[in-house]
Amino acid sequence: MDYDLTECQRRNIDAIVRNGGLEFPEQFVLYTSGTIGPYFIQSIVIEKNGKDYRYAIDSIIDLINETIDYGYDIISGGETRDWDFSNPVAFALEKAHAKLYKDGKILGANMKYSRVLHVADLNNKGSFPRDSWIPMIEKEGGYINDIFFFVDRMEEGVNVLKDMDLKSHSIVQLDGAAWDYLLETEK
Repeated sequence: MDYDLTECQRRNIDAIVRNGGLEFPEQFVLYTSGTIGPYFIQSIVIEKNGKDYRYAIDSIIDLINETIDYGYDIISGGETRDWDFSNPVAFALEKAHAKLYKDGKILGANMKYSRVLHVADLNNKGSFPRDSWIPMIEKEGGYINDIFFFVDRMEEGVNVLKDMDLKSHSIVQLDGAAWDYLLETEK
């Protein structure tokens, strides 16, 4: 797949919408930030269609390959929706996989002295990476600099990750360009 983030974002937004993953109440508001709300987004709905799911996973893989210029050993994902993205990405990249549980348990790869990339379904508030996943990785002796999301709501989680010195990357950024695209496609 030739990597074009704008086209990639649009195709994945289309897949989310087509599979019923973006819902608005009866009336929505255009916020001064340029975003629309309130809304509910469910990223894993792309699993309803094998081609959409494959494209989403390939999109994350391409973003990792285009972004990361250092060696890494492990792909991690948090309980449970992250695993729908992290596990197939790890498999395709032939990397070890670590499943991080909310109760602190870790299954899979040993992270001691390993460079880890975390792959997740959705970023909104950044609380799980901050409060659970990153501390677990570091407690196990792993090193992490980058986190990849299928969808980023572009809310307070952006600054939370920045404050943690984590580089955040996403396929679908629900920013002004995404909302403009959605409005264009409705016409």
